[in-house]
Amino acid sequence: MDKLEKFKVLSLKKADAATDIGLINQYSVEELTPEKVYCFNLALCDNDVDRDTERFTDASLDTLAPLFLGKTGISDHRWSADRQIARLYRVEVEDGKKKNALGEPLRVLRGSAYMLNNETNQPIIEAIAGGIMKEVSIGCQVSKCTCSICGENLSLDWRTWTYKCKNDHIKGEVYDKKLCVGNLEDPIDAYEFSFVAVPAQQGAGVTKDMKTNADAFSWLMTANLSQDADKIKALIPIFQKALMADTEREERAKILTENETYLKKYANKERKE
Repeated sequence: MDKLEKFKVLSLKKADAATDIGLINQYSVEELTPEKVYCFNLALCDNDVDRDTERFTDASLDTLAPLFLGKTGISDHRWSADRQIARLYRVEVEDGKKKNALGEPLRVLRGSAYMLNNETNQPIIEAIAGGIMKEVSIGCQVSKCTCSICGENLSLDWRTWTYKCKNDHIKGEVYDKKLCVGNLEDPIDAYEFSFVAVPAQQGAGVTKDMKTNADAFSWLMTANLSQDADKIKALIPIFQKALMADTEREERAKILTENETYLKKYANKERKE
């Protein structure tokens, strides 16, 4: 799967530079003192259902914890050296007393991060301490998104613009009083956490792109795609659908469904004859 970005907010739990300076110095070139750093805690992600009807499984959270250890904090998911402003020095999964939307115990991946307490970072430190800069987002990659009903992989059906599995369970629909959720499983890598200008959500939002759609298209416009003919062909119907009006999209989906129904009836008739 592509890179995932999931939004959460800074944790209200305090981080202690004096107590944690030993952990922090594992990541610094020169030995730092508590006065030279500013520490804060944050909730990175959890196992609750997000606005895209997806969620990290408990196993995924356990796998992500060591992957995020030592990763940097940046601004607006912009990967450049001057945007690196913090680093995670402790990451752990916390079992809470609350329940998530599925009625399961809520588990939260929490991290402690530090940044240099200097003049350059002072505006950021003041914004964090004052509650102005509190929305954060993580960037990571998982192997698959599976159906919570049957465990099969979910994929996009471009004809209806829905995510469904081979058993026709559609993400976001309810089956036998159970919500079909996309389970984000088998994390491959963790990239960063980022301060973002996005309002905090109940649960976190997940978007699937390189960084933003603009970044993806900028890369495509300059990339050498001569060896990727099959992948380009697979993208053509997605681009075509994006250019359609809603009414045309619905009409084409209806025609395709009718064609499939006719072909199945014709095939059954041929077998009988």
